Amino acid sequence: MNLGNVVRFWAGWNPDGEAQRADGISLSWSELDAATNRLANGLSARGIGHGDRVGILSGNRHEYLELAIAGYKLGSILVPLNVRLTPAELGYIIEHDGCRSVVADPDLAATAAAALVQAQIPVERFGFGDNTGFGTPYDDLRCVDQNDPGTEVAADQVAYICYTSGTTGTPKGAMLSHGNVLAMAHHSILADRINGSCRSYLPFPLSFTGGLVSMWAPAYVGGATLVLDAAVEAERALTTIQDQRITHFNAVPVIWETLLNHPSFADYDLSSLRVIGSGGAAVPEPLLARLQAAGLPMSQGYGLTEGSGKNTWLRAEDSARKIGSCGRPLMHTRVRTVDDDLQDVAAGAVGELLIRGPEVMLGYWNDPAATERTIVDGWLRTGDLARIDAEGFVYIVDRAKDMLISGGLNVYPAEIEAVLAGFPGVAECAVIGVADSKWGETPLALVGPLPGAELDSAQLLARCREQLADYKQPRYVIIRDEPLPRGMSGKVLKRQLREEYADPARLG
Repeated sequence: MNLGNVVRFWAGWNPDGEAQRADGISLSWSELDAATNRLANGLSARGIGHGDRVGILSGNRHEYLELAIAGYKLGSILVPLNVRLTPAELGYIIEHDGCRSVVADPDLAATAAAALVQAQIPVERFGFGDNTGFGTPYDDLRCVDQNDPGTEVAADQVAYICYTSGTTGTPKGAMLSHGNVLAMAHHSILADRINGSCRSYLPFPLSFTGGLVSMWAPAYVGGATLVLDAAVEAERALTTIQDQRITHFNAVPVIWETLLNHPSFADYDLSSLRVIGSGGAAVPEPLLARLQAAGLPMSQGYGLTEGSGKNTWLRAEDSARKIGSCGRPLMHTRVRTVDDDLQDVAAGAVGELLIRGPEVMLGYWNDPAATERTIVDGWLRTGDLARIDAEGFVYIVDRAKDMLISGGLNVYPAEIEAVLAGFPGVAECAVIGVADSKWGETPLALVGPLPGAELDSAQLLARCREQLADYKQPRYVIIRDEPLPRGMSGKVLKRQLREEYADPARLG
């Protein structure tokens, strides 16, 4: 039971079926199996094998997926490196996990080289393309021998070390085993009805867990065709969905808003879509209504790196009656909400969300203390505040670290954001806590307008007064011209915003 067996299975079961399409290259399952055998044998000839960490710093390209599958077959461990990190940040990760080799694409070769200077450990270098100036050309790894390497790989062996974003401190490497990823994939296949007739579109970075694990793995394991794109861009995305007859596409709410606002949106035939999904934040009710009016069956989910990227799912048929929910736990997954002493809270009360299931990570790489703090008696502490209703639907209230205390009362920014997101003309919003001499902290709302919209902070404050208790109302509303800073997963980088608005002079 390992991820390498997946391509072997589909190469025998559906050899001529299209496995993936990227960079203008289409590979059948039999072609992908043979290509990854050659690559695995080439890596093995270089001394890279069982347990060796292979870092990859690259944009989306078909070789990225081939490298992952070759690693599955060898039992080596893929370390996806965040393309937005600085050389110093990358150097920390490369040194921390002891990468045996690093692969970089031409656009990131200089960054990778600088990162290796920071890491100060011997690392073999491979470069995508012909002239990256970064070590041995990747194509030299393609061995003539396309026989299966035949390495024994167990379900509990590490497949990935995925580093957390570092938005709350030093990045930690979550160890995801073959069994973790397979469990999440199988659960997703059941929830999204994925099979060999499906075509999944992935224009988001493979260098974060959402892209590489929770979006790609279900398509790979389910035998669907993956259509990989370099980046998300509205017109290209709509054209791809139409022309490639995409059936499955997941994106954060701000991307769906962008697609709906494209001036030619109504001209595209999106009837092939069977399942569309969103994660990272609850879909605002006005956006959900627009999607449903367009005939798009929006589902929503929740997941975190330490849980293989996907843990709960809200079916499209439940979306309208369970506004704000991220759904029920996937098969074989259990959830609880607890207080600071890890005791269960009453049904419907807010507490920290705990998750238990076969998709939960093995632990953090070389960090037993952090592992012990995060996995308690088999339960993963998410750090997210949530409530669970009588039917078992989970509602994420906020990140525990994002919650602010104003005048001794808990204020959840996500609750304020939900109110602001429904105001006409609002494209995006984020609420953070800022220092206040009287209350300790007070909410600051940062709002981005839709193109051509004119927003008034007084009207937004009035909206909050209508719908929120007095202690929850933001004291400040700032209309931003520039977009909110976001990570690769699309989540707003609130720590960066807190730093940006730490100076009271910026609040007016």
